[in-house]
Amino acid sequence: MKLLLIAPAGLEVQGVKGKHVHHLNLALIAALAEPYFDEIKVIEEEFERLDLNETADLVGITMMTCQAPRGYFLADHFRKRGIRTVCGGSHASFMTSECQEHFDSVVINEVEMVWAEIMRDFQSDTLKPVYHTNQLIDLKDLPMPRKDLFFNAGTTLNAQVLQTGRGCPLGCNFCTVTLMYGKKFRTRPVEHVVEEIKRFPSRLFFFVDDNIFLSREYAYELCEALIPLKIKWGSQGSMELICRDEELLKLASKSGCISLFVGIESIDQETLNAAHKSFNKVKNYEENIKKMRRAGINVVGAFIFGFDQDTPKTFDKVYAFAMKNRLAMVNTGVMTPFPGTEVYKRVKSEGKIFDNNWEHYTGANLVWNHPTMSKGEIEEFYTKFRQKFYSWPSIFKRFWANRAHPLYYFGMNFTHWWRAYRNGKRALPSVAPSLPGLLELPACDKL
Repeated sequence: MKLLLIAPAGLEVQGVKGKHVHHLNLALIAALAEPYFDEIKVIEEEFERLDLNETADLVGITMMTCQAPRGYFLADHFRKRGIRTVCGGSHASFMTSECQEHFDSVVINEVEMVWAEIMRDFQSDTLKPVYHTNQLIDLKDLPMPRKDLFFNAGTTLNAQVLQTGRGCPLGCNFCTVTLMYGKKFRTRPVEHVVEEIKRFPSRLFFFVDDNIFLSREYAYELCEALIPLKIKWGSQGSMELICRDEELLKLASKSGCISLFVGIESIDQETLNAAHKSFNKVKNYEENIKKMRRAGINVVGAFIFGFDQDTPKTFDKVYAFAMKNRLAMVNTGVMTPFPGTEVYKRVKSEGKIFDNNWEHYTGANLVWNHPTMSKGEIEEFYTKFRQKFYSWPSIFKRFWANRAHPLYYFGMNFTHWWRAYRNGKRALPSVAPSLPGLLELPACDKL
């Protein structure tokens, strides 16, 4: 029997269709599926072309919201050919009924604890419409992901993705992570992480953890174990947590950490408080950035434009802040009410959502009525902000403060320059009806 696992097209990174790293969840599912299938194939449409005539006994599709239209198209296509289909991912977890219209089965939240049940039902041709459990997997029980099934042809600069923990107790009102993976932070045995790094060697790694330093004790153990491996790595985390311990910052740098993606989101404390992100302290931002830079770690500041309190002046204030603090990079987005989040429930109940095309839920488009700015205004300010920050004068002005990793700095800033100027105002094609033309756009790394 053959299992076909698909990550549909539709993702957009800073105005460019495509994903920056591989879908680790597909490699994990492939590992779970080994005892049940003779052949397993992974297709990520951002990196390789899917043959619609591909054969399979079961098709599994993972979807974020912006991938849903393409995912629905593919599911309908395979079901017409008599092939069973299962979907998972954030969109499936929060728009379950909608997904049921296109798939034989929908998995809510984590799949590991229900995979054996799904396989039993598939083999007996009694697949249930929905699979869901309140149990969360102990990460020591995760299988070694089948990353050998990924398409690797330089599409991700050969960076490997891996995970050390799941769950987040912080619960920001615009984020789905706590809803998907629970409030409890679970960690994977460090020896398992080391084994995975050795099994899939690379110079570059990106830890897909949403908050890699949530556990101080675990972070120390992890960094100590990474030092002998002599790798370079990046990840994501809360700046307040990261910077409470400068010794940990130094250790992270010694272990190979060259970049951390931190959710700054806003430089207005009241805005952060309203978003359930009061643990971010604006008064500490500048000193924390200095601490990270002293440790030799590039700071990638994430900002969201379009909080209720934002005005056109917000863009100028954020730009001034980013330049004053010489951020290595910024990752910006337009406030998007993703299904499942408190933001989505609020703006939907208030009748403010005017665009229900999931393809537009990329974080680069305004899909709801903002109290002070129009769709055209926010998207224009957003585009101009990125172009201004990633202009060559800005790149050179920020370089000296980020000279610890010059190749990384210039490589990633060039990538963002290309995104901002090459694709800044270009209308991107729909990916739901068909794929031709999509793969002409390159996909780039976060790391």
